[in-house]
Amino acid sequence: NFRHQQFIESMRSGEYLGADWPYNCLGGTFWKDRRYNVNYNPIPADMSTFPGILFLPRLNVWSVEWYEQEKQRIRWFRANYGFKRAQQHAEDFRRALVAAGRVDNRRTEREIRLQSLASSEARSLFKKKYAKKDSRRLGNSGSKLGPQRKARRDYQKRGLLP
Repeated sequence: NFRHQQFIESMRSGEYLGADWPYNCLGGTFWKDRRYNVNYNPIPADMSTFPGILFLPRLNVWSVEWYEQEKQRIRWFRANYGFKRAQQHAEDFRRALVAAGRVDNRRTEREIRLQSLASSEARSLFKKKYAKKDSRRLGNSGSKLGPQRKARRDYQKRGLLP
């Protein structure tokens, strides 16, 4: 992706003054202009120091990846409205995830309790939905089946149907 490489090169030096290669063919005037225009960055502009943050040049997005409750989750930050701005948002989001303990399942006691309450509530609803409503329709020995419509109306009155 030539345009992207050109852009990354311009990020390094402040302005794009042409390719640096081959070194032996470039004149002294080029290096004189270039030398005072370059600021040193230890890593390229399209990489992040944070783990799990990648730049995808073909999609022009910064992606943040993390694992939460044994599931891989990914969130994208579009770079259409600013390359560095999107990178900053992605890094801030990752910082917030780590601070909240959502990365690597580091949850607080309160979050664990809330999740267990929610799952028990879902389990009880499931039990109610599939519980045996009445012995009339089961055909137990000694019980009459009776009309289905009447039994269904009775279930609705008692709030046993979902």
